[in-house]
Amino acid sequence: MALNFSFKKHSSGLLSDPKENCSDNDFSEAINLFRNQREKVGISLEKLSQETKISRNVLIAIENGSKKYLPETTYLTSMIKTLESELKLERGSLNGLLIKKDSSENISSFKFKFINIDFLNSWIGSLLYVVLMLLSILALNSQQKYLIKINSVSTEPIIEEKIVIKNATKNNNQKEK
Repeated sequence: MALNFSFKKHSSGLLSDPKENCSDNDFSEAINLFRNQREKVGISLEKLSQETKISRNVLIAIENGSKKYLPETTYLTSMIKTLESELKLERGSLNGLLIKKDSSENISSFKFKFINIDFLNSWIGSLLYVVLMLLSILALNSQQKYLIKINSVSTEPIIEEKIVIKNATKNNNQKEK
């Protein structure tokens, strides 16, 4: 049984559904608007980065149109709001930067592969880890019991013989005389 809750937030002129936005034309228009307005205001990427607290690399990706290097839509939405207010643009004028994601990319499916170490971050990986640790403890315990049974291992502490030390000191004293 799966419960699906969809939360839609309609706020401040930004498109709430990423499927409604971003054709390539809108994306290129938003890039040109960003670049032209930044140059019109006369602010460098470094200064804009400092004032908006947005990474310089993200600003470069926006200006160069590198969709691959843009952050996730959630972060990009808040960055767009900040950039629009800093560059004195209308609300929603940079919405073309929002990238339309394929729905197949957003659906995360768990695939159990030993090659992929990501399975340790799931409940199945945690359960597997606990079972593996318990089995290793049981294996070590049974090995110890077997070694005790065949008298290969002694469970008594090692007693240091003081006689050997006393004899050695007597021999040294005799040699010195």
